[in-house]
Amino acid sequence: MRIDVKKYLFVGTEESKAPFFTKAQELGIIHFIQEGAKGRELPDGLQKILHAIKILRGLPVVEQLETDRLDEAFLKAEEIIGLKERIEKLLEEDRILKLEIARIEIFGEFSLQDLEYIKARGQRTISFLCAKKGRHHDETLPDHVLFVATDHGMDYFVSIAEKYQPIEGMVEMKIEKTVGELSRRRHQAEVEVRELESKLKSLAKYNTYLHHAFIEHLNGYHLQNAKESTEKAIEGQLFFTTAFVPANKTEELKRLVEEMNVHFEEVAIEETDTIPTYLENKGIARIGEDLVHIYDTPSFTDRDPSLWVFFAFALFFSMIIGDAGYGFILLCVCLWLKFFKFPTAKGTGRRVLNLSVILFSCCVAWGLLTTSVFGLSFPPDSPLRKFSLTTYLAEQKIAYSYRVKDASYDAWIKEFPETASLTDPKEIISKGTTGPAEAKEYVMLDKTSQGLMVEIALMVGVVHIILSLFRYLDRNYTALGWIIFLIGGVLYIPEYLHENVMAHYLFDLSHESLESNGLALMGIGTFMAVAVAIWSSKILGILEVMTVIQIFADILSYLRLYALGLAGGIVSATVNGFAEGVFFAGGVLILIVGHSINIALAIMGGVIHGLRLNFLEWYHYSFQGGGRMFDPLKKIDIE
Repeated sequence: MRIDVKKYLFVGTEESKAPFFTKAQELGIIHFIQEGAKGRELPDGLQKILHAIKILRGLPVVEQLETDRLDEAFLKAEEIIGLKERIEKLLEEDRILKLEIARIEIFGEFSLQDLEYIKARGQRTISFLCAKKGRHHDETLPDHVLFVATDHGMDYFVSIAEKYQPIEGMVEMKIEKTVGELSRRRHQAEVEVRELESKLKSLAKYNTYLHHAFIEHLNGYHLQNAKESTEKAIEGQLFFTTAFVPANKTEELKRLVEEMNVHFEEVAIEETDTIPTYLENKGIARIGEDLVHIYDTPSFTDRDPSLWVFFAFALFFSMIIGDAGYGFILLCVCLWLKFFKFPTAKGTGRRVLNLSVILFSCCVAWGLLTTSVFGLSFPPDSPLRKFSLTTYLAEQKIAYSYRVKDASYDAWIKEFPETASLTDPKEIISKGTTGPAEAKEYVMLDKTSQGLMVEIALMVGVVHIILSLFRYLDRNYTALGWIIFLIGGVLYIPEYLHENVMAHYLFDLSHESLESNGLALMGIGTFMAVAVAIWSSKILGILEVMTVIQIFADILSYLRLYALGLAGGIVSATVNGFAEGVFFAGGVLILIVGHSINIALAIMGGVIHGLRLNFLEWYHYSFQGGGRMFDPLKKIDIE
């Protein structure tokens, strides 16, 4: 939840400043107002330690050295960075040497001293040339030019003349070192790289040490900044500073200042103040807060969306993955990571593992509700169908169509005439099939289920948007009109599309009543929203009617839940079909590779689109954002 913050003025003697800030850092509830602190770069020493940690992170894990000599961290960091820079310099030299060898190796091995000797004693200059491929066929080639070979799409030549003269269409190649010299230098560089890498790996034992040193020095840096942010009075005998403190931490603040020779009192928050946002969450809400920070920080006036985002994301993610088999595999992996690989994980790492376990558990539950397991097809009498929400809804919808004999009924009996006299939905579904007995396709059940998934996706979108509008109803009274409009749209649109929906076959509501009530609610809702907008914004309020387009576009955006889930199911079924048509080992390989790729794509889609529907469509109506996180002076610990 978001908790309001209060602004306080602190005044104390200069002698009490150091112990006051030290205690404040230990308590960790005071956000000191520091002008120009935002965007300030870390000191060079801390940046070096951080750079060294990043270098060691890429090395094999070794037993760590235990030491409390944190003052030597800067020297160790410089040593690590220096070794890394020398290695990179040698690797770059090796790359250049390799290119140079490839450039001149066509001429073979020779001695530059011999060439100089020939030039001095034989009065002949030997030059190396290259030209476009095919130049050696030119009949006008000078007699002193000899063709060597063709490589890399180029012709190579050697010129032996009293004095080199440029030849049209040819470029002289300068050779400062021979292939042998370059190869020897490459070998020497490789030896040096191995020696330096071995020395660098020996320093990997300082990884934990550097982490502790970085945190210790960072805490000191933050403490020093906070001290320097104070202002002085009475010729430096007093200091004073301002800070924000959460409203629920006042008692802790009082206990702190009672121990110090420091006075504090609440002061008014000025218009120019950047008020920080303080969120205090535990458990699932804390995981939701992590998700919220991916996109933006709530404003200091926003209501905390952490729980809303968490539950909506879990639902959207499971609908996009949409497969109990995939969810079960990923759940097993996450449980192994949580309880065996990283049993002592804390902080962010532990929350990520908990989030993963919850998400994949939801995937299993949703996959069972929709009878989706590895893209397999299950007959209506399968035990899995007993727990299937879509199967239950499909039976109710088919039974309703056969009872009222609507357009869907006419289409079904035209395709499956033998179902015309049936009334039991299970029996109707069992007859609505195609294909041989050993490979039946339950066409009626599958098509009805797909239509239901579209309806569910849109209903989820409508409910999600209504909840967003309802959250800030006390701030935006036009939202009530649009909530009524959305309810009316849910009732009317099925009649416009001539489709049966849950209101028909679950609650037996008539088409006529839905149509008339839906139109009425849509009109009333639009009128209310526009009227309230005109009342609050005068003539410009008439533009509120354009919100209809925004809401309509946002609702349609939730169709991605159906589309992505359907795409994953089609890929699963296609992989299974390919695997059936090959020999056993090949089929197993296709299943592993195909489903692995599909799982990876599904996770990407679930994360991206599951969060997008929260951050764009939902935030649009109940989130201001643009806030600055509450950042108190506190001691940072390694998680």
